[in-house]
Amino acid sequence: MQRIRCHYPDADAFLAALDNAGADGGLEVFTTTPFEAGEELLAEVYFGGLPGKIIVRAVGQTWHPARPRLRVRAGGVIRCAGSEKRKLGFLREVAEGRIELPSRRRHVRLPVMVQIRWRRLGDHVHHVAAMSEISEGGALLLTQEPVEVGSDLVVEVLPPGSEIPLEIAATVRNTDHPEGAGIEFVARDAGGVHRLREIIRRIIEQ
Repeated sequence: MQRIRCHYPDADAFLAALDNAGADGGLEVFTTTPFEAGEELLAEVYFGGLPGKIIVRAVGQTWHPARPRLRVRAGGVIRCAGSEKRKLGFLREVAEGRIELPSRRRHVRLPVMVQIRWRRLGDHVHHVAAMSEISEGGALLLTQEPVEVGSDLVVEVLPPGSEIPLEIAATVRNTDHPEGAGIEFVARDAGGVHRLREIIRRIIEQ
């Protein structure tokens, strides 16, 4: 899946890019990286004032090369749907000053949706759930089972192409999301960090 850089100088420029795309869920992007209509993309969105980059999964709609004589920059329009469309709505609220984000994350969260199992540390009862917005630092755990901040969990992820799930230690850091909780991965050694990176790469590229 191709990744494109969608950076805007300030919040007003980002809001203009949303409005210029026309329908809800669209975003005007300026990139020299060509993409096809219908192509799945990972768009790295950033504008001045945003604490960190946000990755959204999108589909290309149109792209055109630069036209220097007409002072037209290379770029086009991408479309988001579902939870990715809601991310754009969230970013609009940030750009309009209606939401204030906390300080910058150490790791950029990437949009995924993968089924996992999890259990509390020391417990043998597993719960089927999903995981999204994954990074080396953590993920959003989508689960109907109540969890408490500070709880230690073991998350089982089956990487694409593997037959044996990999266990990842995690700690619940917040329960602000209406559909789950924010968890932080606990990599106890360099090997654990490497395995996390490999899992994320395989999930994103599947």
